[in-house]
Amino acid sequence: MRSSARRVLASVLLLLVAVALSGQSTDRPVVPGAEPYEKDEFPVWARDLRRAEIVALGSFPLALLATRLVYGFGRFFAASIAAGAIDPAYLPPLFAPPGAVPLDRQDNARILTGAVSLSAVIAVVDFALGRRETPDE
Repeated sequence: MRSSARRVLASVLLLLVAVALSGQSTDRPVVPGAEPYEKDEFPVWARDLRRAEIVALGSFPLALLATRLVYGFGRFFAASIAAGAIDPAYLPPLFAPPGAVPLDRQDNARILTGAVSLSAVIAVVDFALGRRETPDE
């Protein structure tokens, strides 16, 4: 059993190394007739929208983690205050003991809504800071 696990691990590592090395190739196939984009080929609003999309999607995993932690600790503090004592059964899932009260569907929907909202706020703040730096466009 151990030798088969080692073989699988070695195969996965070999595959990862092969993929990493193939991505380092400098020979790029050239598409006939393809030209690089010009600076004014796309309108400013389209570039801003694309940047906002990239920032929002890129920040979503961290926003989801932050929202889960804040929501979990808020739920823990609210349950502890309501019980009049510290209630570890309501700690966030990462810190909760076995048999803790799980998050229900409504809690997960609130967390997801909060993470999407936080990602959108980060994208809007990035847009506002970008406008402040380049007001001439």
